[in-house]
Amino acid sequence: MSPNPKVQGWWRTALLVFLFLSVPPMGLAKTKSSKKGGGVDLTGIIRPELVNAETDPTLRFPVMNTAGSVFSITYGWLDISSSTVRYSEVQPTRKSGHAFSVARLSIGNLRLNREWLTFKSPKKGQMFIYLPQDRWGSVHSGPGMGAAASRESLGTSSIYKTLLNFEGVMAIVKPPPAPAPVVAQPVAPAPPPKPVAPPSAPAIVLSSPPGAGENQTLELNESTVTLRGVAMDSTGIPVVRINGSPVNMRPQTSQAAEFWSDPLPLQVGDNRIHIVASNSAHIETKLDLTVHYKPKTASVNPRALDRQEIVSLLQGGVSPERVVALVKERGVKFSPNADDLSAVRAAGGTDELIEVIQQSAPHP
Repeated sequence: MSPNPKVQGWWRTALLVFLFLSVPPMGLAKTKSSKKGGGVDLTGIIRPELVNAETDPTLRFPVMNTAGSVFSITYGWLDISSSTVRYSEVQPTRKSGHAFSVARLSIGNLRLNREWLTFKSPKKGQMFIYLPQDRWGSVHSGPGMGAAASRESLGTSSIYKTLLNFEGVMAIVKPPPAPAPVVAQPVAPAPPPKPVAPPSAPAIVLSSPPGAGENQTLELNESTVTLRGVAMDSTGIPVVRINGSPVNMRPQTSQAAEFWSDPLPLQVGDNRIHIVASNSAHIETKLDLTVHYKPKTASVNPRALDRQEIVSLLQGGVSPERVVALVKERGVKFSPNADDLSAVRAAGGTDELIEVIQQSAPHP
């Protein structure tokens, strides 16, 4: 029996947490929560969701919580406001007692180690990792293993910085209203600006399917393919199209976004796929690859029986039990429809023979 992928994912995550708890941290930043958070660099953070914007502005992050135990993992929302830190469980649906709500300035021993964030609330220690909602309950990638781990590390760092400088992050998520316009006094004309070097082209990095890349040929036996990757540009998030159609995009930073296509139908043989990323200056990066589709073929026993052979055996006086044995031994080389089964019954076929024919039919 094949192992259950979800069970493997839980044990892999539990092992990562156990190793983190077992090894003393090296060079960790041990900092108490600061009301002002001066000196915290907020560039490039993952922007949280803003909830209760008008009544109690709160910054929300999707997280995985272990509460210091490798056998008690939950997924939910970590909400941070100017006065409160609150964790609400969403998965699993059973209550595990990890939810809490404490004053933001009451937490201590705030630590950040790559993907992991730990702190001590008034009642017990807490341990979090940033994890997007679409990965809740999935196999955790672990530190330093690909684009997903980098996103989790950046997200956990963003939570850490929000706990240190809530007002600074809030100003990024919800900037203050623009001041009233001021009538400027006439000034001398400014000197002409210096020429600026043209912006560079966007970058495209494919992550799925494995082996996808520029001028590569992929061998697939599935009738569709979904492409995934990351698009980056120094001037902002570029626009990505695959075979002329826009793709799904999820911003990761102000200059990078994850993208993925809808399932692309494949024709038998070579399929040319054209990817284009365009930035605000209309500079394009193009990437072409080929997917070779070869459908799976089902092998059929050369001695398999067809409908007419089965009907002839029954009409020739061969017992249904003997025909059942022959079908089990050789199989059939047709996919029976209602007319086929009616013809077999009319020739003397039993319910057992009908069932054996349906079970032995070849599948595409």
